[in-house]
Amino acid sequence: MSDGKQQNVSPWGQKLVLLAIGLSLGLIFSEAVLRLAGISYPQPYAPDPHCGTRLRPGFEGWWRKEGRAYIRINRYGFRHGDRGPAKPAETWRVAVLGDSFIEAFQVPEEQTFCAQLERRLQACADLAGRRVEVLNFGVSGYGTAQQLRMLRHYAAQYRPDLVLLAFFPGNDLRNNSAELEPYQVRPFYHLQGDDLVLDESFRQHPDYVKAQSAWVRGKVALTDRMRTLQLVYQLRDAWRQPAVTDGRFGVDLAALAEPRNEAWRQAWELTERLLAETAAEATRHQARFLVLTVGSDVQVHPDPSVRAAAGRQLGAHDLAYADRRLDQWGRQHGIDVINLAEPMGRHASENRAYLHGFDNTQLGTGHWNPEGHRVAAEIAAAAICGTAAVTRLPPPPPRLGSVPERP
Repeated sequence: MSDGKQQNVSPWGQKLVLLAIGLSLGLIFSEAVLRLAGISYPQPYAPDPHCGTRLRPGFEGWWRKEGRAYIRINRYGFRHGDRGPAKPAETWRVAVLGDSFIEAFQVPEEQTFCAQLERRLQACADLAGRRVEVLNFGVSGYGTAQQLRMLRHYAAQYRPDLVLLAFFPGNDLRNNSAELEPYQVRPFYHLQGDDLVLDESFRQHPDYVKAQSAWVRGKVALTDRMRTLQLVYQLRDAWRQPAVTDGRFGVDLAALAEPRNEAWRQAWELTERLLAETAAEATRHQARFLVLTVGSDVQVHPDPSVRAAAGRQLGAHDLAYADRRLDQWGRQHGIDVINLAEPMGRHASENRAYLHGFDNTQLGTGHWNPEGHRVAAEIAAAAICGTAAVTRLPPPPPRLGSVPERP
């Protein structure tokens, strides 16, 4: 007989131990399979008191939902390398405001619109003698209201010489409207006469409050390290994603045609007022302001029959209503508007090229692929080089040690 006391484990205890071992082995196997398969769904966003959400400072991880790229967010919360607010001497800076097209997680940083625009502007003759920096302030899901807030609270600190707002009619109109936008954890503006009135009630939204908790911060830290959790949350979010429709017209497609009801008319009126306020904010910081209209995938599809079918669905002669309206708004306010849809659509048709979509999604749909970013940057750079934002710059100061030529 043993001197020690015999430890009896109940059948339930044995089952719990076996269950724990099984779950642990299953988790280890799941992590190994996901990593070998290169599957990950990182969560690069964090709550923000001014914009509702923004990129997490210091985030790193692979993005494979659409396209494929390794994402690095700097310590300030932006995707433009290690550049901080301090502006180097003899530097001409562009602050680009926008949504997921500018954020561009689908492609490596050097292939993004901002990076390619920087390289092309550096070759602009009117910018000779200056270093060009194009800074990326794009965040997925942003509308014009959040872009205004981004400029006011963050981008202005970088002392840009030019503010370029990339406006995507496909969903920016909806994002700006508290009535049309299903995701409410964001700031909204309302019109009272000609005045913009800010609504920051999102700070009391249960989802925003919960995101501030220690529990959620710990969960995010754990999710960064466990791809199984990333997959679980990705499936959950896909299940919860609200369907956005407007009768028989999808909201994103409906934005390309003349507004069909009061909600859309008000969204347009509010959006134009927000654009004007963003221009005024840029002026207050001694920066020029341009608008870049980003075309929808259907507008630049290489197959004309796809565009025609979308027009028939909308009951519209073409899909350029938003572009024409913004161009007219720009002329009325003395603001240059660069339209991407028409020249990108022409390039796509002439070259039978898909400017949207990826091999792991579907060509012709979704965000710009590398060729789309290249063509968009080429068109924008050519237009910007000819604007007053560049041509009216004072000459660069002489370099230290140089001797000015005598007349």
